[in-house]
Amino acid sequence: MSIIRVLVWAFALIASWSPSHAETESFYQDRFCAGMTKERVLPNGTRVDCLTDVFAIEVDWTHKWAEAIGQSLLYAAATGKQPEIILVCKVRQEACLKHSYLIEEATAHWKLPIKVWLCLPDDLTLSECRGQSG
Repeated sequence: MSIIRVLVWAFALIASWSPSHAETESFYQDRFCAGMTKERVLPNGTRVDCLTDVFAIEVDWTHKWAEAIGQSLLYAAATGKQPEIILVCKVRQEACLKHSYLIEEATAHWKLPIKVWLCLPDDLTLSECRGQSG
């Protein structure tokens, strides 16, 4: 097999490999916030990821769970809505579960009324994600 054929074959293989964890945060925002208002600029200049009649929602990666708490509380304060977080797993599920336990521990200890969802890359809708109440 010639080197050209090997390179073409290798390139085709790499190009066809599209892991779900390579998607962007906005990709998952569109997926899990379907039917909601997205990217609304708030009076304080911040931008809430998703908004419903009831919830102000922050969408972020699981490893950014602590940052997501602060953002969701700020969005809730600015909108008068309940805070909610959608955490998206982009690494091994075991690592994401650890992050999920950490946010659950923090919200429970401080009695934060934040609804948290843990979504895996293969979940197609928010209803397929694992939810926990804060």
